[in-house]
Amino acid sequence: MRLSRYCRPQLSPIWSLPWKHQSRRGWKSKTNSVEFPSRLAFSSSSPTDLIDRLKAIANGGTTQSVDAVAVTETLNGISGDEQPKKKKKKKKKKGTVTELGSVISGWSGENWKEEWGEDKLRASSSKTRSPPPHISLPISYSRRIEGLLEDVPKPVLQDLSPPTKQSPIATLHHGLERVLFNPGVHWLRDPRSRVYNFPPALGIIPKVVDFAFERLTGFIRSSRDEDLWTLAKQEKRKFGGSTSSLSGMLCHIYFLLSGNKTVDTNNLSLDFRRESKTFTPGQRMAASVVFNHKDGVYSIDSSSSEEDREKNILLWMGTLLEKYITMPSGEFLSYLRSHPVQQEQAFEEPVREAYRYSKSEKYILRSQLDCHDSRLPGTGVFDIKTRACLPIRMDILNFEESSGYVIRSNTGLMRSFEREYFDLIRSAFLKYQFQARIGNMDGVFVAYHNTARMFGFQYIPLEEMDQRLFGPAAGAGDRVFQKCMETLELISEEIISCFPGQSVNCTFETQDGLGKDLNIWVEPLDRKPSSEDGVQHTGETKEQRTPIKQIVVSAKSFCGNTPAKGARCVETMDQPWTVHWAITHRSSDSGKEEQIRADLQAAKDRRFRAYSLPTGVSPQDIEKWWDSLDFSGSKRLNVPLTPLDDEGNEGIEVDLSGLMTKKPRPQSFFTENFIMPDSRIQNLRDLANEGREETIRIGLEDRGKPKVVLGVGEVDWEDALAEEEIASQIRKQATAAESLEIKTDDSKPDNAKQGDAKPDEDWPQNAHRLV
Repeated sequence: MRLSRYCRPQLSPIWSLPWKHQSRRGWKSKTNSVEFPSRLAFSSSSPTDLIDRLKAIANGGTTQSVDAVAVTETLNGISGDEQPKKKKKKKKKKGTVTELGSVISGWSGENWKEEWGEDKLRASSSKTRSPPPHISLPISYSRRIEGLLEDVPKPVLQDLSPPTKQSPIATLHHGLERVLFNPGVHWLRDPRSRVYNFPPALGIIPKVVDFAFERLTGFIRSSRDEDLWTLAKQEKRKFGGSTSSLSGMLCHIYFLLSGNKTVDTNNLSLDFRRESKTFTPGQRMAASVVFNHKDGVYSIDSSSSEEDREKNILLWMGTLLEKYITMPSGEFLSYLRSHPVQQEQAFEEPVREAYRYSKSEKYILRSQLDCHDSRLPGTGVFDIKTRACLPIRMDILNFEESSGYVIRSNTGLMRSFEREYFDLIRSAFLKYQFQARIGNMDGVFVAYHNTARMFGFQYIPLEEMDQRLFGPAAGAGDRVFQKCMETLELISEEIISCFPGQSVNCTFETQDGLGKDLNIWVEPLDRKPSSEDGVQHTGETKEQRTPIKQIVVSAKSFCGNTPAKGARCVETMDQPWTVHWAITHRSSDSGKEEQIRADLQAAKDRRFRAYSLPTGVSPQDIEKWWDSLDFSGSKRLNVPLTPLDDEGNEGIEVDLSGLMTKKPRPQSFFTENFIMPDSRIQNLRDLANEGREETIRIGLEDRGKPKVVLGVGEVDWEDALAEEEIASQIRKQATAAESLEIKTDDSKPDNAKQGDAKPDEDWPQNAHRLV
C-alpha cells in the first residue's frame, strides 16, 4: 500500500530518532526549562542521563557540597572537550533564578562580591578625551543663554515729557468725527440711494503729484532725533526707536512666542469660511533694521530700498490723505502746488510734529500722534491709516488703471468692505496694535480708497483688533505686548554684543510653521573697502567680506505648570503664561559661515516680490517709465524727499541740504524685478476696468443733477473726476473707431472700399470698452 505524501507516521521522541530526523534547533526540556543543543544527542551523556544527574545533585546535596564544575557541565550539557554552539540569549521567564537556586541549594560560591567591582576599562577622570576626528561636536554655537519670562503683570511703558515744543495733535474735519462713535463702515456715498454721508468733495482725492510735500514739517528719523538721544542719555537707556522701526521686530517675536497662531475671522460672512486664517506673505516678510551707534546709545531705523520707497505711490498717498481728512479745506489747498505759498507761511518757523515719548526697561520709544478726540476713552488719541483697495496693493505699478476699482457692497468676497477688512486682519492688525500700544492710543481710523476716490471710513478700537488676533479674553493683547517687549530687550543686548561699539544691520525672520525659531542675522553697517580704490569687487575673498553672525531664539510656553502651545497660552487668561527662552549664537567658523550666509540669502529671497508690468508698458520701455515716476516732485524742485514708513503714518523726511546720492543700479535690475502679469493680476485689472465703466455710467446719470448730502440737503457740485473719465472715454472711443476704420479699409479689397460689401457692424459695441 502506497502512503500519501501528506500522511506521516507518529514520530518517536527526539533522542531516539536517527540523525536525519532530529531537529537542528535542539530540544527543550519541559521539566526544568533548560535548553540542550541537538548536537549533544550523540555525546556520551544522553538527555536521560543528564536529567538523572541533575536530580541526583538536587537530592544528594543536603549533606555534602555541590561541585560547581559538575553543575555547570550538567546545565550546559557539556561532555569532555565538546563545546556547544553559541546561541542567541532568550529572555528568561520569571522564576527561573529561583528554580535554579533550589536545584543548586547547598552550594556556596567562593570570592563573590555584592558590588560591581572596579571598572578597569574606564578612563581616568584626570584625562579629557577628545572626540574621534570623524564625529563632529553636536554643539554648534559659541554662546548660549536661557531664562524665563514670568507672568507678572506690570506697566510696560512709562510716559516721558518731550524736551522741545511740539505741534498740537490734529483733529478730524468734514464731519468724520461721527465715525468714531458708530461701529462698522460708513459709506461716503450710499450706493443704493446715492445720498452723501459726508461732503461730496471729500470723495475725490487730489493727485499725489499735485501735493507739495516739501511744505510739510519734515519728519525726523530716530537716528537724527535729538530729543530721542537726549531722553536716552537722561534716562540711562541703551536703545531708542520709533513705531515704524520697532513694529517689524515685534511682529516676528510674536510669531515665535505664539507658535504662529492663526487669526480669528469668525465674525465675517460665510464667503470667507474657506479663506486662509494665517498671516499674509507680506506680513511674514523678514524685517530689516539698523542699530545706529552713537555715544553708547543705539537708535533703530527701518532699513529698506530707498528707490523702492520713492516709487511706491502708497507711501506718498498716506501722508496726503492724513492731511486731507485732518485739515479744513482752505488749509489743505495751501499745500497744493497750484496755490502759491503765502509770505507769512514761508517765514514761519517749523514746529515739530506731535510725538509721545515713553520708556521701558532698556528702550526709549517714540510714536507720532496723528489725531485726537477728547470724547474717546483713555488719552483720546488714535492713529490714521489709509487703506488702498486690493488691486492697488497687489498691482502697485498699475495704479492708474487699478484706480477704476470700486467697492460695491458691505459684504462679499470681492469688491466689498468686508474683503478689505479681511485683508486688514491678516496683513495689518498685528502691526497696528503694536503701534497703538507704543503711542498709548485707543484705536485706528481707516480710510478706504483706490488712490483716486474715497469709498468709506471705519474706526477700529484696540479691543477689536485684539479679539481678531489674540482671542476674546480681556487683557490678552497687553500680556502679549509685555512679553514681546521683554524679549526684544533680551535680543537687543545680544545683537550689539556681536560687534561691540559698531552700527549693525539686522534681519529678523520667523518662518511660517510650527516649531520655527526666530533667526537674526547681524552684519556691521560700515563695510570696509576690499581695495585701495574703495570699490567692493565681486571676486573678493573670504577675508575681505563683511563678517556676519547669526542668532537663533527659541521659546517654549507653559500654561500654568503644564507645557502648552504658544497659541493656547496667548488666548488663555485664567492660567499664567511662562516662557522658557533660549538665545544661541551660531558658531561662525569657516565651515559654518557659508551656511549662515546662505540662510540669510534664503530669507531675502522669501522677501522678494517682482513688480507686474503696467498695462501698455513693455519690457523694453520699463526703464524709461520707471525713471519717469516722481510722486514727490523732487526732480522738478531739486529737493530730495523720502517717505519713511510703509503706511505713510510717520510722514515724509525732507532734506534740503542737497540731493540724495543714489547707488548705481545693476544691469540686471529690470530683468529681475519686473514680470508679465499673471492670470490673477489680469483678473484684478478686469475688475478695475468694469468698475471704471460703472463709475462713468453713474456719472452720466448724475450729470447736471444736484447732490444730496445728509444733514445739509441738495448742493450744486459736479464730479470733476467723473467728467474727466467721461471725456477720456469719448477720446478713447474716437481713437478706437478711427484705428478700426483704417484697419478695415486696409484689409478689404478695392470693391469693398467702394461699398460693394457690408461694413463691419460689431465695432461700435466694442469700442466703448476701456483698454
